[in-house]
Amino acid sequence: MALEKIQGTQIVTWAPPLPQRAFRITAAGVSSDNTYIGGLTTDGKRYGYYVLDTSIWQTIEGLHQPPMQPGEQFQLWTGSTPSLPNFPFDSPPPFSKGSVAHQQNTTAGDTDAPDLWCISALLIPPPAATGNNLPPNRDGEPNGFVPLYYIKNAQVCTVAAVQQAASNQWYVYFSPPLDNTTINTTSDGIITLPKPYNPKYLGQIGHVGGVNYTYSIPGGPDQLTCILQVEPDYRTDALDPGRIVTAHRGGNCIWEGQLTEPAPAATGWTLTANGVGTYGTNFGAWWDQSVGNAGWTSDAPVDFAIARGLRWNNRGIGKPAGIYTGPVQNPGSLSVTDFMNLLCTGGSLLWELVQPAGASSWPPAPWEVTVYDIPTDQDGNPLVAGPSNKTQTNLLIGGKWKRTDLLTSSGRRPPDLMLVNTSPVARTITADYNTLILYYQLTPDKTATSTTAATAATYATTFVDVPGSVVKHGRMEYYLDISNAGAMSSAAAQAIGLNVLTKYIRANFSGSFSVMPGQLLNPGGVPVDLGLNWNGAVVTVQGVNAAQGGEVGLAPLTFIIGQYAYDDDTQTATVTPYQNALTDLDSVVAALYPGKFA
Repeated sequence: MALEKIQGTQIVTWAPPLPQRAFRITAAGVSSDNTYIGGLTTDGKRYGYYVLDTSIWQTIEGLHQPPMQPGEQFQLWTGSTPSLPNFPFDSPPPFSKGSVAHQQNTTAGDTDAPDLWCISALLIPPPAATGNNLPPNRDGEPNGFVPLYYIKNAQVCTVAAVQQAASNQWYVYFSPPLDNTTINTTSDGIITLPKPYNPKYLGQIGHVGGVNYTYSIPGGPDQLTCILQVEPDYRTDALDPGRIVTAHRGGNCIWEGQLTEPAPAATGWTLTANGVGTYGTNFGAWWDQSVGNAGWTSDAPVDFAIARGLRWNNRGIGKPAGIYTGPVQNPGSLSVTDFMNLLCTGGSLLWELVQPAGASSWPPAPWEVTVYDIPTDQDGNPLVAGPSNKTQTNLLIGGKWKRTDLLTSSGRRPPDLMLVNTSPVARTITADYNTLILYYQLTPDKTATSTTAATAATYATTFVDVPGSVVKHGRMEYYLDISNAGAMSSAAAQAIGLNVLTKYIRANFSGSFSVMPGQLLNPGGVPVDLGLNWNGAVVTVQGVNAAQGGEVGLAPLTFIIGQYAYDDDTQTATVTPYQNALTDLDSVVAALYPGKFA
C-alpha cells in the first residue's frame, strides 16, 4: 500500500449493486471435483450451487449475460402457501404494469422491463386477502396481511462463480453452502441483496492526492475529486465509471458518490464523483397510478426508486408540517431530486442525505434521506425549543446525532459549532424593501339574476410597512398583486403583506469562510475534525474585527452551513452559509404562497 497521510481521507471504490432480483431454483447441490469450481477434497474449497431459471430475466442483449456477479449476495426465500404459482409468481412483478392485481396474475414474459422487478410486491397479499388493491403503506393500510413469500434460510450467501447451463439456465456457486436445506423447485427461489461489492482501495494502487469533497443542502454529499498518481496508460476496474466511491476517516464512511469517467493526464488519473445527494437526478419519481391519486404520496416515488436501484434508505418522510406534494404529476415526469425539492416548496423544510447509524459497516450502508424544518426566526436566526432531559437523539436537524441537553427552550437556538474568524466579514444585500403596495380584490364578480344586474369585481390597494426600517433606511416599496386570492378586506390583505415582510431578510452573510485547523470548535471549545461532514450545522462566528450596525435589530452572526468543502491536502475547509428564500422577496412570496401571487 502506498504511504499516505496519517490524518488523510481514504478513498475506496466498489462495484455498484444492481436492483434486487428474484430467481426460481430448478436444481440444487454441492460442488464436486469435476465441476471445476472447487471440489470437496482437491483444494479444500466447498460451494453450494443452484441452477436458476432466468428465462424471464434475460433480454436479447442479456441472453448470455450472467444474471449475477461474483461477490453479490442473496438469501433463500419460499412461498407461504402451496397454492402459490412458481417462485416468484410465474414471472417477477414488473414496475411497468404497476397494479397489485396484475402483479398477482402476471404470466411468463408479461413484462416490459424484465430487469426492473418490484420485489417489494412479493410481500403484498393477493387482493382477495385484503379487500382492495392497495399495498400496505406507512399509514398501516391495509394491515393484518400474510406475506406471499418469506425467508426460508436467513443465511446470507456470497456468489463465488457463475456458469451458464443452458440458454435460460445458469449455475450459481456460492458460499457458505446450504446443503442441509431441502429445496422445493416449485416454490423456492433466491432474492438478491443490493450491496456494493469488490472493494478497491485507491491507496493500494498508487498515491492519492488532491482529495477534495463537498456537501450541500438540500441534498447532502455533492462532489468529490482526487488524483490517482499512476501512469496514464494504466487502467484498473477500480476506475470504471459507475462504481460507488466512498471516503473514510477512521472507521466511518463520511462521503459517498458514484464515479464518472476518469481523465488521464501526465500526473495520473483525475477522478470525479457525484455524491449520494445527487443520485435522485438519475431516477424518475415513478408512482403506482393503478391505485389512483392515493399512490401520489411523499414516500411512494422515493420507495419505488429505491426498489429500482436508488441507493438511499427511506425510514419514512410521512406528512410533517409544511410538506407539499402539489398537483399530482405523471409517473416519472419529475426526477426524484425534483420531487424532493417539490416536497420542500413551502420554504420551511430542507431535505438531506445523512449518514446511517451504522456508518462503520462494511460495505457502507445506504445514506438515509430525511426532511426537517429550517430552524430560523423572522430574522433568519436559528431557533428550536429543545427538551431538558440529557439524552442523545438523531431526530433533530437532519437526523444527525447531537446532545439535546445543549438545546434550551429559549427563543434562540445555541449553535452546534463556533467559527473563529480572523478576517473582516461583509454583509450581503440581495434587495432592500420595507414597504409593500398590495393590490387586492375588494368585491367579486356577480352574475345577473332575474332581479339584479351583473356587476364586475372591484379592486383596491393598501400599504403595509416595517416602521423601524422606514425610519432607519427610508421607504423602499415593492408591488405585490394578490387579486387572484378572491375577495377580501383591507385587513386581510394587510395580514398577507405583513406575513411576507416578517419573513424577509434585508441583510445577511453569503460569503464563504476559510477555516484552518483549530478554527471550528464544538460548544465546549474543542476543535473538531474538519474532514467530517458538518453540513447543516448551526454556526456562530466569533470575531472581534466585525464592525456591525445599521440594522433595526442586531443579533449574533449565526447561520446554517449550506455548503461545506474539505481539502485533504491542505487540511482546510470552506464553510458557506445556507442561503434560503428569505433573502429574496419574490422567493419569499413563492415559498409562503406557492403558485398564488406574483
